[in-house]
Parts: sequence; structure tokens; C-alpha cells
Amino acid sequence: MTKSGPQRKALVFSKIRCMSASGLGNIPPTHDTQRIEVFGWTLTSIERIDVATMEEALASLSRFRFAWIDVEGVAIAEAVAAIEAPLQLPPLACDTLIEGIRRPGADDFDDVTIVTMRAHLPTGGVEFIDFLLAPQLLVTLQEKSGGDVFTAVRERLKAQSQRLIHADASVLFLLLGRAVCESYRPVLAHYSESLEKFERALVRRPDASMLDRIHEHRRQLLFLRQGLAPLREALANLLASLAVRMEEERRMRARLGALRELQDEVGALLDLVEFQKDSAQHLLDLYLNAASNRLNEIVRVLTIISVIFMPLTLIAGIYGMNFETDSPWSMPELRWQYGYPFALGLMAISVLSFLYFFWRKGWIGDPLRHRKHGGILPGPPSTRQIDATWPMSLMLSRRKPRPTKGTGAKHATPGTASPSLQNSRNQQH
Repeated sequence: MTKSGPQRKALVFSKIRCMSASGLGNIPPTHDTQRIEVFGWTLTSIERIDVATMEEALASLSRFRFAWIDVEGVAIAEAVAAIEAPLQLPPLACDTLIEGIRRPGADDFDDVTIVTMRAHLPTGGVEFIDFLLAPQLLVTLQEKSGGDVFTAVRERLKAQSQRLIHADASVLFLLLGRAVCESYRPVLAHYSESLEKFERALVRRPDASMLDRIHEHRRQLLFLRQGLAPLREALANLLASLAVRMEEERRMRARLGALRELQDEVGALLDLVEFQKDSAQHLLDLYLNAASNRLNEIVRVLTIISVIFMPLTLIAGIYGMNFETDSPWSMPELRWQYGYPFALGLMAISVLSFLYFFWRKGWIGDPLRHRKHGGILPGPPSTRQIDATWPMSLMLSRRKPRPTKGTGAKHATPGTASPSLQNSRNQQH
């Protein structure tokens, strides 16, 4: 059966939106399973109705104080065509929903506020959700079928709490927006745990294979940021424009409060994403520093080996020269019976001398060992410990306290002057 022009157009727009929302290789949704659910608020309860078409859903709104229509698995073009007349959507709003670029954002069209958010589904995919907030109606458009992020909100509505019975469309919009924000939490928790594992592994032993994995996590965090940063900016601009209308229309205050709360939720998530993105960059720097330190250790070992063998090569080169032994200027060690042990001993002494020199400098062995002239070494309390009565200038100074003459103590108390210094001060006075 051939499809009509509007149906083909709706199918094309649906495929384009699914491809743009697929993110990291998700499978495009199919519209084989459609679900239209209506939650209606009366004065005393919340009723739930399952309908087959948008016309049935719109026809049931007359007996409710306000309602929420959740559309799942229906092409955006078909859904917009059904609600365009009842909501009095302007042509610009319809064009934005059908042919606009699929990115998170928020726009205001007189009485209707359109907010687009990107949700992370429990199945592992992502989906764009359009919120159409009108004075007495809230419509959510989801192209993917098979589950969403509003399960917790539905359970709260079925519980029939008095606080939700007396709520309005702005409160419901805030609950659904928070549910979308909460869908980011498990993803961020998984990334945070992975980054902690990478950090522990990098501290133990850097591995080149981790570099690609850290880059992949950083790319996924940038993908999460693309779903939050434009939305926060759009909400800020929308709040600025609605603040002017709030003075004129009292009913806009509830909507303004809900949008402000949603902006705070998005801002908190964005801060968490930025923190994890900085952590991923820190891990990259940690890997590069660890690789550089490892290379420096290898170069240091090779340099020490080269320096140690330099005197051995020199000695072997000197005694390996083939000169005439009959000359009075010849080397006497060539005819000496202990010449060969002497050359070997000279080589051994040079090697041991260099090893001792390197050890004293801290270039081999433990570089954090206490040296003879470095830091505060353990010793007798009279020579090594710092007295609490010493002035701060003396504590920070490298000079040792000068001992006093004529007293039993080895060092003068920093708080009192020596007798000679006291006599000179008395003479000045």
C-alpha cells in the first residue's frame, strides 16, 4: 500500500529525528507499538485513561481540570498535526517541532512553552522528549517506544497523594523534567566509578591501552554535556523573557518557578559533568606524567651505566696501546708482574667511587632517604628538637642557636639573651 504525501513526510522527519538522537550508535526506533496515555486531574482525584488516537485523547479533556497526554511511538509530524488546532500552536512552533534541529532547548510561543530535553533510557539509548506546556494541558512527545524515564512519576500519580491532586501543570512539568535529569545520574555514576579505577591503575602502572579508554570516556562526557549546556542556556534566556510577562500575567508565575527549578537541576548535572570531564583530563595528564617519569628513570639508569663504563674504557684504552717496551718513556706496568691486577683494581676502584658518589647524591637507591645535612635528623633532644618557646624567625632560620658560656646547657634558650649581649644592651641604655 502506498503512503500519502503527509505520511511519507512524517516518516522521513521521524527517521531524521531518530538518527540525530541515536547518539552513540543506538538503534533507530520503530513505530510498530504506539501508546497514548492520558492523566486527568479532577477536583478530588487523578484519573488514568489509555486511548488509541490523539483525537480520543483530546476529546477526553473537557471533564478534567487539567491533563497530561503522554504520546509514545507516534511520529512527531502526526502528533503535531493533531494538537496544532486545540493548542492554537503558531506555525513557527509547529515548524520548530517538525523540522527544527534536534538539540535541547526551550522556546516560548505566547501561551505555550516548548522545552526539548534529551533523556537516557534505562535500556541504554537516548531520546529527545518534547514538552508542550499550556495553561491547562501538558503534552509529552516521545518517538521511541518500549519504555521511558517517567515510570517513577506515574507511580506517584497512581498513589493519589493530596499534594499531587491539588497540583497544576507547572508542578507536573517540573516532576517530569526532574525525571529526565535523574536519568543522567546512573550514567554519571558509572563514568565516575570507571575514572576512579583508571586512576588507581595509572598510579600502580601506566598502560598505553588506558589512554584510548580515557579518551573514550572523555568523549562520552562531552556528549552528555551537549545535552545539558544548550538547555541551561535556553532556559536562562526563556526565564529572562518570561520575567517581563510575570508582572502582567499572574498565571505565569507558577510556570516561571518550575522553569527556574528545572534550570537549577540542569545546572547541577552540568557541574557534575564538567567535574568528571576535568577528572578525565587530569587522568590524561597523570598518564603523560607517569610515562615521562618512567622514561626519565630509564634514561637515568642508562646514563649511570654509561658513566660507570667511561673510566673503564679509558683505562682499557690507555693500557691497550701497543708501544715499544724498550723505550725509557714506555709504560712500566707492561713489564710489571702485578700490572694486570693493578689495572683491574684501578677499574674496580673507579666503579666503586662512582657508585658511592651516585649514592651520596641520591641518584641511585631511595631518593627520599634522609641525608646527613638535609632536614631534621633524629638525635639528642638538646641538639635536634625544636623548643616551643623559640620565636618563629628562629624556627624558620637555618642557623643553629649559639651556645652560652658558663651554663650547663649546650644551647642558649631562644627566649633569653646571652650574658654578653645583655651587658652590651645595659651599656647602651
